[in-house]
Amino acid sequence: MSGQGQGEGCGGCGTLIVAVLVISAVAAAAISLTALIDPFDWMPPVGEIWEDCDDDWKTSVNECDLHRRFPGFWGHAIANFAYTLAATGLLLGLAAAVSELRQSRAERFASQPAADRYREARLSITSLTLLGAMIAALPIIVALA
Repeated sequence: MSGQGQGEGCGGCGTLIVAVLVISAVAAAAISLTALIDPFDWMPPVGEIWEDCDDDWKTSVNECDLHRRFPGFWGHAIANFAYTLAATGLLLGLAAAVSELRQSRAERFASQPAADRYREARLSITSLTLLGAMIAALPIIVALA
């Protein structure tokens, strides 16, 4: 009976260890990605983030924490990640709008609904292009401010 209980406990520990390792790998990848894609030039280089750090064990403060070594690190990482997601989503939306425009362009003279569909596709392309220009200008505006 006690042999069965130990086997189940080890499986749970193994699952927990794997979960912690996966979460750590995702966090490390996100940190590295936000440092690589740094449109605002706020983040330190990836090598500097992951370089070796020695804590002073005489103090109770962990000097190697990223928020202590690089003030504002997490806020900047979140801003970079949000910017990257917004730009990627916008580019995917623009690609879909271009596809719609190409399809509706071929049929634009077939009927009034086809012409309306073409006009909507052109409006969508124009709107997404203007949003893309605004997002592309954002790092320049931040650098000048």
